[in-house]
Amino acid sequence: MSSIPLEVQPPALAASGLLRVLRSFWLTLACALALGFAFQGSRGLWETDEGRYTQVAMEMLRSGDYITPRRHAHHIHPTKPPLTYWAIAGSVGQFGRNEWAVRAPYALAFALTVGLLFGIGRRLTPTLPGLPAAIYATTALSFFAANLVTTDTLLTLMTTLGVFGYVGARWPLREDHHAWRWIVLMWIGFGLAFVTKGPPGLLPLLAVLVFDATQSQHRTRQLFDPRGLLAFAVVGLSWYIAVVLRNPGLMTYLVEEEVVARVASSEHGRFPQWWGGFYVYGFTLLLGTLPWLPTVWRRIALFPRTRAGWSQLAPEAKFLTLWIVLPLIVFMLARSRLPLYLLPLFPALALVVARSWLQEPARLARRLWWIPVVAVVLVLMKAGSAHLKNNKDMRHFAKVIDTMVPYTPREVVFIDESPRYGLGFYLDCPTEWVGLFDNPGVRYDDTLENELLEAEGKRLFLIRPENYDHFVDRAHALGHHIQRFGESHRFVIAGVRRDSDNRRN
Repeated sequence: MSSIPLEVQPPALAASGLLRVLRSFWLTLACALALGFAFQGSRGLWETDEGRYTQVAMEMLRSGDYITPRRHAHHIHPTKPPLTYWAIAGSVGQFGRNEWAVRAPYALAFALTVGLLFGIGRRLTPTLPGLPAAIYATTALSFFAANLVTTDTLLTLMTTLGVFGYVGARWPLREDHHAWRWIVLMWIGFGLAFVTKGPPGLLPLLAVLVFDATQSQHRTRQLFDPRGLLAFAVVGLSWYIAVVLRNPGLMTYLVEEEVVARVASSEHGRFPQWWGGFYVYGFTLLLGTLPWLPTVWRRIALFPRTRAGWSQLAPEAKFLTLWIVLPLIVFMLARSRLPLYLLPLFPALALVVARSWLQEPARLARRLWWIPVVAVVLVLMKAGSAHLKNNKDMRHFAKVIDTMVPYTPREVVFIDESPRYGLGFYLDCPTEWVGLFDNPGVRYDDTLENELLEAEGKRLFLIRPENYDHFVDRAHALGHHIQRFGESHRFVIAGVRRDSDNRRN
C-alpha cells in the first residue's frame, strides 16, 4: 500500500475501450446507472426490512406528515431517521406505486457512489480514476445491496460524499485557495449520513479526524470551519429538533433504545455473543468482497504489523486503512451486528484493491477484462432473483390473497405476529399489528378488542392456525362473525362476515 507511481501506463491497454470508460467520468457513471437500474423492479418486496421501510414511506404519503415516521396511524416508528423514507415516498409519489419506484433511490444512490469514487480516484488513483469506481460497482455486497430496500446503500452514498469532501481538501488537484468549500461539502455529507442512520453515519468522520490529527501538517482547525459546522447543524440536526419538539419524550427513546441498547445490550438479538462480530463480519468480508476477494486478503496479509512499517505507508494508504479499521472496531464492539453495517466501508476497500492493481501493471490488463464479465454475471443473478420462491415475497402473497378474498380490504390486521408490511403496499392499504394475548413487552399498534370495535370498513385478519380458535372465540364474544377464506404462507386469512362483503368495493 505504498504510493503509486503516476507513470504507470500499461501499453497493452493503450487503445482499450475499457481504459476509455475508466478514464471518463460520464461513461463510468452511465455504466453504473445501467447496472443499478437493471431489473430493479423485477422482484417483489421481501420481508422484513423491505416491507417495513416501504410501509413507513407509504404512511407518510397517506398522512402528509413527513416529520414523524409511522408504521401505522396509531404508532410512530422512530427507529431510523427519515431520509430513507423520504427517498421512497418521493420516488413512489413521482413514479407510482411499484417496486421499481421503491428501489429507484437505491439504484441512483449506487450510481452516485460510483461517481464519487471516480472523484476520489482522481486524487488517490490518478492513473486510472475510474478503477475504484468499477471495482465497487462489481463487488457482490455493494451491487446486491443496491437492490435491497434498507438504509445502507443511501448511507454509503452520504458517507462517501463526506469523505470526498475531505479528500478534495486534503489532496487537491491544483492549488486551491477555497479549501473551505470542500470542508463544507464534507460536513454536508456527514450531516446527510446522520439523518440517514444516526451515529453510525459519523464513523468515517472518526477516521478523518484521527488521520488528520496524526499528519505532520494536519488541518484539524480547518476541519472545524464554522461554515462547515453550520452546514452540518442545518442538514443533520434540523429533523431531530423538529421530531423531538413534536413528540415530547422521544429524545429519551432515541438515546436509550436506538443508541445505548444497540451498542451495549443484546435486546435486538443480532448476534450479541462475543463471537458474533467474527461470525457476521467475517462472512460479510469473505463473501461480500467477491469476486475481488484475493486482492483484499493479499493486502491484509501484507499489512505492516509494526510502527516502523506503518510509518512507511503513504498518507493515502494510512487514510484508507483508518477508514476501514476504525469503524470495523466499533462494529465489532457493538452488540447489534448485521452484514450490511459494513457497506459504507466498501468504497475504501475498492480503493485499496484499485491501488493494489495499479502497483502490478503486468497483471492489470487481465484483471480489467474481468470487470465487464463480472458485471454481466451480477446483472443476470439479479434478474434471476425475481424467480426465487420464498415466503418472504409479498407480491406472491398478495396475489394469493387477491384470488382468495372476495373484496378489496381497507386494512390488513396481523394478530400476535409481526406484520408482513409489504402486503399493505400491494393491497394499497395500511397494515396493523394487534395482540390476541396480553403481552406488555410487545409494542402493538392496538388491542384486538379495540380493533374489532372500530368501524374501519372491510378488513383482513391474518393469524397463525394454532391461534385461530382463540381469535374466533374473542370475536364472537364481541358480537362478530368471522369468515375464514383459507390459509397461505402459514397464516389463516379471515374477515368479518357481512352481507356487503359479498361483492368488491
